[in-house]
Amino acid sequence: MKDIKLFLLAISLVFTSCDTEILGDDTYSIEYVESGAPETVVNVTLTPDRFRVANGTLLGFTVSLEQAVDHDAIVTVVGNNRCGSTISHLGEYTTATATISAGNTSGTGSMIFADPNSSQASSDWDGLTGCATVSITGIVFSEDGHDHHGDEESVAASEASVDITVVDLADIYMDVDEDAVVIAFDWKNPSANDMDLFVSSPAGSIIEASETGSRYEGDYFDNDNDAYYPAADGVYTVWYVPYAQEAADVPAEMFFTHPKSGVVDHISFTIPAGAPLAYTPVADITKTTDSDGNMSYEITAR
Repeated sequence: MKDIKLFLLAISLVFTSCDTEILGDDTYSIEYVESGAPETVVNVTLTPDRFRVANGTLLGFTVSLEQAVDHDAIVTVVGNNRCGSTISHLGEYTTATATISAGNTSGTGSMIFADPNSSQASSDWDGLTGCATVSITGIVFSEDGHDHHGDEESVAASEASVDITVVDLADIYMDVDEDAVVIAFDWKNPSANDMDLFVSSPAGSIIEASETGSRYEGDYFDNDNDAYYPAADGVYTVWYVPYAQEAADVPAEMFFTHPKSGVVDHISFTIPAGAPLAYTPVADITKTTDSDGNMSYEITAR
Protein backbone atom coordinates (compact mmCIF):
# COMPACT_ATOMS: atom_id res chain seq x y z
CA MET A 1 0.00 0.00 0.00
CA LYS A 2 1.25 3.45 -0.78
CA ASP A 3 2.66 5.24 2.24
CA ILE A 4 1.60 8.89 2.01
CA LYS A 5 2.64 11.48 4.54
CA LEU A 6 0.49 14.59 4.58
CA PHE A 7 2.14 17.83 5.48
CA LEU A 8 0.10 20.78 6.80
CA LEU A 9 1.30 24.25 6.12
CA ALA A 10 2.15 27.09 8.48
CA ILE A 11 2.65 30.44 6.81
CA SER A 12 6.01 32.14 6.64
CA LEU A 13 6.33 34.59 3.76
CA VAL A 14 9.69 35.78 2.44
CA PHE A 15 9.92 38.30 -0.41
CA THR A 16 13.02 39.38 -2.30
CA SER A 17 13.03 42.10 -4.95
CA CYS A 18 14.36 41.38 -8.40
CA ASP A 19 16.38 43.16 -11.00
CA THR A 20 15.38 43.26 -14.64
CA GLU A 21 15.58 39.68 -15.86
CA ILE A 22 13.91 37.53 -18.46
CA LEU A 23 12.38 35.50 -15.60
CA GLY A 24 11.33 37.00 -12.26
CA ASP A 25 13.40 35.81 -9.32
CA ASP A 26 11.10 37.01 -6.55
CA THR A 27 10.22 34.19 -4.20
CA TYR A 28 8.10 33.48 -1.20
CA SER A 29 8.18 30.47 1.03
CA ILE A 30 5.82 28.58 3.24
CA GLU A 31 6.73 26.17 5.97
CA TYR A 32 5.08 22.78 5.98
CA VAL A 33 4.91 20.97 9.32
CA GLU A 34 4.57 17.21 9.35
CA SER A 35 1.31 16.12 10.98
CA GLY A 36 2.03 14.43 14.29
CA ALA A 37 5.62 15.69 14.35
CA PRO A 38 5.49 19.50 14.54
CA GLU A 39 9.21 19.69 15.26
CA THR A 40 9.85 18.54 11.65
CA VAL A 41 9.72 21.55 9.32
CA VAL A 42 10.16 21.49 5.53
CA ASN A 43 10.55 24.85 3.80
CA VAL A 44 9.01 25.04 0.32
CA THR A 45 9.67 28.02 -1.96
CA LEU A 46 7.55 29.07 -4.93
CA THR A 47 9.04 31.15 -7.75
CA PRO A 48 6.67 32.28 -10.52
CA ASP A 49 8.46 33.03 -13.77
CA ARG A 50 6.95 36.52 -13.83
CA PHE A 51 4.61 38.70 -11.76
CA ARG A 52 2.93 40.59 -14.61
CA VAL A 53 0.56 38.24 -16.39
CA ALA A 54 -2.02 38.62 -19.17
CA ASN A 55 -5.30 36.75 -18.82
CA GLY A 56 -5.35 33.27 -20.33
CA THR A 57 -1.59 32.98 -20.80
CA LEU A 58 0.79 30.28 -19.61
CA LEU A 59 2.48 30.98 -16.28
CA GLY A 60 5.41 28.80 -15.27
CA PHE A 61 6.71 28.32 -11.75
CA THR A 62 9.37 26.49 -9.77
CA VAL A 63 8.93 24.92 -6.34
CA SER A 64 11.99 24.15 -4.23
CA LEU A 65 12.92 22.39 -1.01
CA GLU A 66 15.81 23.43 1.22
CA GLN A 67 17.24 19.93 0.96
CA ALA A 68 16.50 16.76 -0.95
CA VAL A 69 14.25 14.08 0.53
CA ASP A 70 14.05 10.36 -0.25
CA HIS A 71 10.54 10.44 -1.71
CA ASP A 72 8.60 12.48 -4.25
CA ALA A 73 7.01 15.75 -3.13
CA ILE A 74 3.89 16.78 -5.06
CA VAL A 75 3.12 20.49 -4.58
CA THR A 76 -0.22 22.02 -5.57
CA VAL A 77 -0.32 25.61 -6.86
CA VAL A 78 -3.49 27.64 -7.50
CA GLY A 79 -3.89 30.76 -9.63
CA ASN A 80 -6.94 32.84 -8.66
CA ASN A 81 -8.28 35.68 -10.85
CA ARG A 82 -10.92 37.92 -9.24
CA CYS A 83 -10.29 40.93 -11.48
CA GLY A 84 -13.62 40.59 -13.30
CA SER A 85 -15.83 40.73 -10.22
CA THR A 86 -15.86 42.46 -6.86
CA ILE A 87 -17.32 39.31 -5.27
CA SER A 88 -14.29 37.23 -4.38
CA HIS A 89 -16.02 33.87 -4.41
CA LEU A 90 -16.94 34.41 -8.07
CA GLY A 91 -13.27 34.52 -9.05
CA GLU A 92 -11.99 32.06 -11.62
CA TYR A 93 -9.08 29.79 -10.75
CA THR A 94 -6.77 27.18 -12.25
CA THR A 95 -4.65 24.60 -10.46
CA ALA A 96 -1.44 22.80 -11.33
CA THR A 97 1.07 20.57 -9.62
CA ALA A 98 4.83 20.29 -9.67
CA THR A 99 6.68 17.16 -8.59
CA ILE A 100 10.01 17.37 -6.81
CA SER A 101 11.45 13.94 -7.50
CA ALA A 102 13.16 11.97 -4.76
CA GLY A 103 16.74 13.10 -4.33
CA ASN A 104 16.13 16.49 -5.97
CA THR A 105 15.43 19.89 -4.46
CA SER A 106 13.22 21.52 -7.11
CA GLY A 107 10.53 20.87 -9.69
CA THR A 108 8.69 22.93 -12.27
CA GLY A 109 5.11 23.30 -13.39
CA SER A 110 2.87 25.61 -15.36
CA MET A 111 -0.75 26.70 -15.56
CA ILE A 112 -2.97 28.72 -17.87
CA PHE A 113 -3.76 31.75 -15.74
CA ALA A 114 -7.54 31.97 -15.64
CA ASP A 115 -9.57 34.55 -17.51
CA PRO A 116 -11.83 36.62 -15.22
CA ASN A 117 -15.42 35.46 -14.77
CA SER A 118 -16.70 38.66 -16.41
CA SER A 119 -15.32 41.50 -18.47
CA GLN A 120 -12.71 43.38 -16.50
CA ALA A 121 -12.12 47.09 -16.65
CA SER A 122 -9.38 48.09 -19.03
CA SER A 123 -6.23 49.23 -17.30
CA ASP A 124 -3.23 51.34 -18.10
CA TRP A 125 0.39 50.22 -18.00
CA ASP A 126 0.23 49.63 -14.24
CA GLY A 127 -2.29 46.81 -14.66
CA LEU A 128 -4.84 45.51 -12.16
CA THR A 129 -3.57 44.74 -8.68
CA GLY A 130 -5.08 43.29 -5.54
CA CYS A 131 -7.37 40.90 -7.45
CA ALA A 132 -5.13 38.04 -8.62
CA THR A 133 -2.89 35.66 -6.72
CA VAL A 134 -0.76 32.56 -7.07
CA SER A 135 -0.66 30.30 -4.03
CA ILE A 136 0.81 27.08 -2.72
CA THR A 137 -2.11 25.25 -1.14
CA GLY A 138 -0.70 21.87 -0.22
CA ILE A 139 1.97 19.22 -0.48
CA VAL A 140 1.98 15.43 -0.46
CA PHE A 141 5.05 13.32 0.16
CA SER A 142 4.80 9.93 -1.50
CA GLU A 143 7.22 7.08 -0.95
CA ASP A 144 6.09 4.64 -3.64
CA GLY A 145 7.63 6.43 -6.62
CA HIS A 146 4.28 7.09 -8.31
CA ASP A 147 3.52 10.55 -9.68
CA HIS A 148 -0.15 10.60 -8.75
CA HIS A 149 -1.99 11.56 -5.59
CA GLY A 150 -3.89 8.34 -5.00
CA ASP A 151 -7.03 8.77 -2.92
CA GLU A 152 -5.59 11.68 -0.96
CA GLU A 153 -5.34 15.23 -2.24
CA SER A 154 -2.86 17.88 -1.14
CA VAL A 155 -3.70 19.41 2.21
CA ALA A 156 -4.58 23.11 2.43
CA ALA A 157 -4.82 23.89 6.12
CA SER A 158 -4.33 27.57 5.37
CA GLU A 159 -3.27 29.43 2.26
CA ALA A 160 -0.26 31.64 1.51
CA SER A 161 -0.49 33.87 -1.55
CA VAL A 162 1.57 36.24 -3.63
CA ASP A 163 -0.04 38.98 -5.69
CA ILE A 164 -0.03 38.89 -9.47
CA THR A 165 -0.52 42.01 -11.58
CA VAL A 166 -2.94 41.39 -14.45
CA VAL A 167 -1.77 43.40 -17.45
CA ASP A 168 -4.04 44.73 -20.16
CA LEU A 169 -2.59 43.49 -23.43
CA ALA A 170 -4.37 43.05 -26.74
CA ASP A 171 -5.19 39.35 -27.28
CA ILE A 172 -3.78 39.47 -30.80
CA TYR A 173 -0.31 40.09 -29.35
CA MET A 174 -0.55 37.33 -26.70
CA ASP A 175 -1.94 34.54 -28.89
CA VAL A 176 -0.26 31.16 -29.22
CA ASP A 177 0.57 30.78 -32.89
CA GLU A 178 1.37 27.54 -34.70
CA ASP A 179 4.49 28.98 -36.30
CA ALA A 180 5.47 32.41 -35.04
CA VAL A 181 7.00 33.85 -31.90
CA VAL A 182 4.43 36.49 -30.95
CA ILE A 183 5.98 39.66 -29.54
CA ALA A 184 4.02 42.19 -27.44
CA PHE A 185 5.65 45.54 -26.61
CA ASP A 186 4.05 47.77 -23.97
CA TRP A 187 5.19 50.88 -22.09
CA LYS A 188 3.93 53.43 -19.59
CA ASN A 189 1.94 56.52 -20.58
CA PRO A 190 1.46 55.84 -24.30
CA SER A 191 -0.44 59.13 -24.71
CA ALA A 192 2.90 60.92 -24.27
CA ASN A 193 5.26 58.22 -25.51
CA ASP A 194 5.28 56.61 -28.95
CA MET A 195 7.59 53.62 -29.37
CA ASP A 196 8.28 51.45 -32.40
CA LEU A 197 9.38 47.82 -32.64
CA PHE A 198 11.78 46.21 -35.10
CA VAL A 199 13.41 42.81 -35.71
CA SER A 200 16.68 42.45 -37.60
CA SER A 201 18.20 39.42 -39.32
CA PRO A 202 21.59 37.88 -38.44
CA ALA A 203 22.99 39.99 -41.27
CA GLY A 204 21.64 43.16 -39.62
CA SER A 205 18.83 44.05 -42.05
CA ILE A 206 15.37 44.96 -40.72
CA ILE A 207 12.90 42.18 -41.55
CA GLU A 208 10.01 43.10 -39.22
CA ALA A 209 8.62 46.50 -38.18
CA SER A 210 5.69 47.67 -36.05
CA GLU A 211 5.16 51.43 -36.20
CA THR A 212 1.43 51.88 -35.64
CA GLY A 213 1.43 54.75 -33.15
CA SER A 214 -1.17 52.85 -31.13
CA ARG A 215 -1.44 51.66 -27.53
CA TYR A 216 0.88 48.69 -28.17
CA GLU A 217 3.31 47.46 -30.75
CA GLY A 218 3.56 43.80 -31.65
CA ASP A 219 4.88 41.36 -34.19
CA TYR A 220 4.59 37.76 -35.38
CA PHE A 221 8.21 36.72 -35.94
CA ASP A 222 8.82 33.80 -38.34
CA ASN A 223 5.17 33.59 -39.34
CA ASP A 224 4.29 31.33 -42.26
CA ASN A 225 2.89 34.40 -44.07
CA ASP A 226 6.28 36.12 -44.03
CA ALA A 227 8.23 36.26 -47.27
CA TYR A 228 11.36 34.99 -45.49
CA TYR A 229 9.58 32.05 -43.79
CA PRO A 230 11.05 29.86 -42.59
CA ALA A 231 13.74 32.08 -41.17
CA ALA A 232 17.23 30.64 -41.36
CA ASP A 233 18.80 29.42 -38.15
CA GLY A 234 20.72 32.17 -36.41
CA VAL A 235 20.45 35.08 -34.00
CA TYR A 236 17.79 37.74 -34.64
CA THR A 237 17.65 40.97 -32.64
CA VAL A 238 14.58 42.81 -31.34
CA TRP A 239 14.88 46.60 -31.09
CA TYR A 240 12.86 49.58 -29.94
CA VAL A 241 13.05 53.13 -31.30
CA PRO A 242 11.45 56.10 -29.49
CA TYR A 243 9.41 58.07 -32.01
CA ALA A 244 8.29 60.53 -29.32
CA GLN A 245 9.08 60.55 -25.60
CA GLU A 246 8.27 62.67 -22.58
CA ALA A 247 11.13 64.10 -20.52
CA ALA A 248 11.19 61.14 -18.14
CA ASP A 249 12.26 57.54 -17.82
CA VAL A 250 9.65 55.23 -19.37
CA PRO A 251 9.13 51.73 -17.91
CA ALA A 252 8.57 49.17 -20.67
CA GLU A 253 8.28 45.43 -21.21
CA MET A 254 8.12 42.81 -23.93
CA PHE A 255 6.38 39.44 -23.86
CA PHE A 256 7.52 36.65 -26.20
CA THR A 257 4.98 33.84 -26.65
CA HIS A 258 6.51 30.71 -28.14
CA PRO A 259 4.70 28.82 -30.90
CA LYS A 260 2.70 25.71 -30.02
CA SER A 261 3.83 25.47 -26.37
CA GLY A 262 2.59 28.92 -25.35
CA VAL A 263 5.61 29.42 -23.07
CA VAL A 264 6.01 33.14 -22.34
CA ASP A 265 9.33 34.93 -21.82
CA HIS A 266 9.10 38.35 -20.20
CA ILE A 267 11.67 41.14 -20.32
CA SER A 268 11.16 44.39 -18.42
CA PHE A 269 13.41 47.38 -18.98
CA THR A 270 13.52 51.18 -18.79
CA ILE A 271 13.75 53.57 -21.69
CA PRO A 272 15.84 56.41 -20.18
CA ALA A 273 14.85 60.04 -20.37
CA GLY A 274 16.42 61.66 -23.41
CA ALA A 275 16.93 58.33 -25.15
CA PRO A 276 18.22 58.88 -28.69
CA LEU A 277 15.82 58.37 -31.58
CA ALA A 278 17.82 55.34 -32.60
CA TYR A 279 17.69 51.56 -32.52
CA THR A 280 18.24 50.10 -29.04
CA PRO A 281 18.42 46.30 -28.66
CA VAL A 282 16.15 44.56 -26.14
CA ALA A 283 16.53 40.86 -26.87
CA ASP A 284 18.02 38.23 -29.14
CA ILE A 285 15.96 35.40 -30.62
CA THR A 286 18.15 32.40 -31.40
CA LYS A 287 16.44 30.06 -33.82
CA THR A 288 17.51 26.44 -34.28
CA THR A 289 16.04 23.67 -36.43
CA ASP A 290 16.66 20.02 -35.61
CA SER A 291 17.14 17.12 -38.04
CA ASP A 292 13.39 16.48 -38.08
CA GLY A 293 12.61 20.06 -39.08
CA ASN A 294 11.33 21.11 -35.65
CA MET A 295 12.01 24.79 -35.00
CA SER A 296 12.77 26.21 -31.57
CA TYR A 297 13.53 29.67 -30.24
CA GLU A 298 15.58 30.90 -27.30
CA ILE A 299 14.95 34.44 -26.02
CA THR A 300 17.85 36.22 -24.35
CA ALA A 301 17.73 39.70 -22.83
CA ARG A 302 20.37 42.10 -24.14
